[in-house]
Amino acid sequence: MPTRISETEINRRLQRAEELLGHCFADRALLQQALTHASATEGNPEDDYERLEFLGDSVVGFLIADAVFERYPKLPEGDLTKLRVSVINGSFLSELMAERGFAELIIFGASEQGMGSRGLPSALEDIYESLTAALYLDAGLDEAKRWVLESLGPYLSLELLAAAASPKSRLQEIVQERGRQVSYRIVNSEGPAHAPCFTAAALINGVEKARASGSSKKEAESAAAALVLEGLLG
Repeated sequence: MPTRISETEINRRLQRAEELLGHCFADRALLQQALTHASATEGNPEDDYERLEFLGDSVVGFLIADAVFERYPKLPEGDLTKLRVSVINGSFLSELMAERGFAELIIFGASEQGMGSRGLPSALEDIYESLTAALYLDAGLDEAKRWVLESLGPYLSLELLAAAASPKSRLQEIVQERGRQVSYRIVNSEGPAHAPCFTAAALINGVEKARASGSSKKEAESAAAALVLEGLLG
């Protein structure tokens, strides 16, 4: 049976969070709130991280926008947006926080523990934003900026932009966030060897969603992915 987390354990988690963030909080209650899932607050929304997440979402978005604007003065607005979105999407932030060891620091309630922390991926994304807001409120924008650039800055590369521009990469990202799988199948090929035409089908959880053609298998799959994206985002 899952049990309520002890004060000793909470203090251990707060101390470890400070180590990972590189900041000693003047207001530790703020840090505890930033790590506390709604399942652990017994119906008191002012004690969980959701309000901080709301603020942190804007702080992170601004700091990343500022960073890419300064770092890449020749990139057009569309590419700046793609680069910003690539590092602040849910799956990227979740993986980052898991790799850094924050998964074991989130304060879940007994009900969520009992379900094996089914909300962990979403919670990891949320606490990136709530912790950023906590840093901002505790020590100001410069401290929040230090954390955001230290944790996300190394990923703001033109290589990431190229990946973000790929319809297949974007579709994979969206589908994974929804707990589904995307696959491709070449359903037809015709034409002479020097000018072939391939037709690819894009499938989600085994169900065909679109078909498209191209002069290579890769091009056909990319075109099919773009059609599926139009349907999902259009």
